[in-house]
Amino acid sequence: MSAVTIRRFVVFFLAIIGITMAGSGIAPGRRTIVSPSVDGALHRTVGFPAVASAASPVEADEAIGSVSLRNKLSHEDFYRPITDMAGREIMIPKTISRALATSPPATTFLYVLAPDKLGGWLGSLPKGITKYIPIRHRDKLVFGWSQKQINYEAYIAVCPDIVFIGWSKGTDLLKVNLTQEKMGRIPVVVYTSASATDYSETIKFMGEVLGVQDRAEVLIGYYRDVLDEVNAKVTNIPENERARVYYAEGPNGLSTEPSESQHAALINVCGGVNVAVCALRSGSGMTPVTIESVLVWQPEVIITTSREFAVHAYADGTWKKIPAVRNRRLHLTPSQPFNWFDRPPGANRIAGIPWTAHVLYPDLFPEKWFTMKIKEYYSLFYNYDLSDEDLSTLLGW
Repeated sequence: MSAVTIRRFVVFFLAIIGITMAGSGIAPGRRTIVSPSVDGALHRTVGFPAVASAASPVEADEAIGSVSLRNKLSHEDFYRPITDMAGREIMIPKTISRALATSPPATTFLYVLAPDKLGGWLGSLPKGITKYIPIRHRDKLVFGWSQKQINYEAYIAVCPDIVFIGWSKGTDLLKVNLTQEKMGRIPVVVYTSASATDYSETIKFMGEVLGVQDRAEVLIGYYRDVLDEVNAKVTNIPENERARVYYAEGPNGLSTEPSESQHAALINVCGGVNVAVCALRSGSGMTPVTIESVLVWQPEVIITTSREFAVHAYADGTWKKIPAVRNRRLHLTPSQPFNWFDRPPGANRIAGIPWTAHVLYPDLFPEKWFTMKIKEYYSLFYNYDLSDEDLSTLLGW
């Protein structure tokens, strides 16, 4: 049998194998790497694509004789190893073109870091965002979102290169491992659910994964500068002179967050005293309280994310007995394109640091300072040049 005949036979044989594997649902040239996660469970990472198919006699010889070279190319040319923020060693594509996240906070970090790589939004987008998010990003897919259930099928259908999932230090990795199992060959990358005082590590890590390290450093620079400036100024405020603040949630204002809740973190960050003495509610928070409790607490400042409540409080005789309402120091949080104060507790809250500092201590953080900081934030994080008219609209209600 001649060499040419042998090569033709090999090509025919490889073609039959490819057809058989395709019919069985196995992608030719792909394999799954299984490695232990930090808690000892097994997790699967990415399946490597084939480098080439044997389309010619020469390629057939190379495919048979150079298996180790093909594997080397699969590892080194297309994928790279990383250690995520839970300590898991995983393989991810060298180039990330599309990414998703399993929570709204992670989605905000993903958007401000690499908007062109965001594969879709979680939950409904707020109304009136036309100015602040370009149409090419605004019209991305929107996934329904629930803390208890992820629509794995919808995520997989988008074919993301990676999926980010939040994780709290000290907790187990059961949800992470389940998500990896459901996502199959799509790498699930853990970031830590950071507090409002520790976003730098999250931004840096996600920036490195997405390949936008320089942009991450710019955003971290703004965040650290404004956070350090606010901390330095509020540190010297005597305890008995600190603003007493109530965070009013819901249409009646009678849900709130105690000081240990991440949802009320900006009160602490900006030197306020959270007056709410109540239990921390797990999950989505929003601990119910009574109007009698608020009357006892006598907050000097009220921050709310509910326009309905803000309008109601100024017209209600009982709420008018509270110093914050009586002295017109009830503040509705700006919410475009995302809320500055809370929900989601993500990168959007960085804008809330100068705003909260200004509403708590307007003499210490005057309007001119606040305006400068918030315009800089929109320019850096949203690539939008905020005008005075825009700012007036954002603050007005």
